[in-house]
Amino acid sequence: MRTLCKPMGLFLAAAMTAATAAVPAEAAWISAADLVAAQQAPARERLSQTLARDEVREQLRALGVKPEAVEKRLQGLTDEELDLLATRLEALPAGGDALGTVAVVLLILILLEIAGAIDIFPKI
Repeated sequence: MRTLCKPMGLFLAAAMTAATAAVPAEAAWISAADLVAAQQAPARERLSQTLARDEVREQLRALGVKPEAVEKRLQGLTDEELDLLATRLEALPAGGDALGTVAVVLLILILLEIAGAIDIFPKI
């Protein structure tokens, strides 16, 4: 047992020295715009993927909305609107159903109408 004490002590001393070695770190300043864009990117990507689905595009066309207008409006959504749409999208069933798709399309149409990008409901 005494024969192992000295090698074990040297090993533990070396391990403790190696464990406390300084690891270089990098830091940089980022702008507020970069931070906001990084936080919004995943939600915008999910919404873009949903709007790129054929059945959603067909429903938008049937309602008279151009896909280019939807993409343009998607880029102009505020944080709250983006969060609302992303939350509603995540709440839909994974397989999707016609009612959920229609609900998302109507929500997008209402937001576009409120923003003044389209005029589907002229008497409202």
